[in-house]
Amino acid sequence: CKSDAQRLDVFNGLLLAAHWDAAFDAFLVSFDAEGRAVPSPKLSEAAALALGLAEAPQLILAADHIGPLAWHRERLITQV
Repeated sequence: CKSDAQRLDVFNGLLLAAHWDAAFDAFLVSFDAEGRAVPSPKLSEAAALALGLAEAPQLILAADHIGPLAWHRERLITQV
C-alpha cells in the first residue's frame, strides 16, 4: 500500500480462507468484477484442484472493491 489510508481502506482487502489468501497474495488467483475466481496462467492444475477452483463460490462484492480487484487482476496477468 502506498499510504495508511489505502492500507486501512476496507475495500482494499478481502476476507478469505488462508489457502485462498495465500494464492491471492501470490497472484495465483484473483476475482473478477462479479466475484468469480480468476486463475493465473501460472496456477498449476494440481494447485487449482487443491484450491477447489472449480467449486469456488462467487464472492459478494461492493462497488468499491472493483478498482482494487482490477489492479490485482492486471498484475495477475503481467506476473506470468
